[in-house]
Amino acid sequence: MAKSFKIREAMTLDLPTLVGMEKKLFSDSPWSMGQFKEEFKGVPKSRFFLVAVDADNQIIGYAGVLVVAPGVEADVLTVGVLPEHQKRGIASAFMSELEDWSLEKGAPAMMLEVAVENKPAISLYEKLGYSNISTRQNYYGPALDAFVMRKELAK
Repeated sequence: MAKSFKIREAMTLDLPTLVGMEKKLFSDSPWSMGQFKEEFKGVPKSRFFLVAVDADNQIIGYAGVLVVAPGVEADVLTVGVLPEHQKRGIASAFMSELEDWSLEKGAPAMMLEVAVENKPAISLYEKLGYSNISTRQNYYGPALDAFVMRKELAK
């Protein structure tokens, strides 16, 4: 299997693939097609979505961020990478691009939620400079808590 991947901006045509991946990656609380379509309405003004594709041009990951206005913290909406493609730097590359876009939009910081049991993601976010600032009870459903993590963005 090829180790290379490319990142590009997501398109509406990608939505069926993203919905399918969402069900696999986030089975406890996947976004519906309607939710994706609603978020995509904000592109490019307040939202930015990316996909990673492999050498065969198949989508293997996706990520999105929301910046409602300059001076307001960015909110990472989603980051997902298929299990067989994890640990290859895709999520780190996504986060770097989301942070750059958010900085351009005037966001002073990035916020995200991550499942408390998702140790690989928590470890990645900590390595990227995010700090755990609180816990949201039942964020992903009953007894499915999330850590809220935050990172100041360098100007």
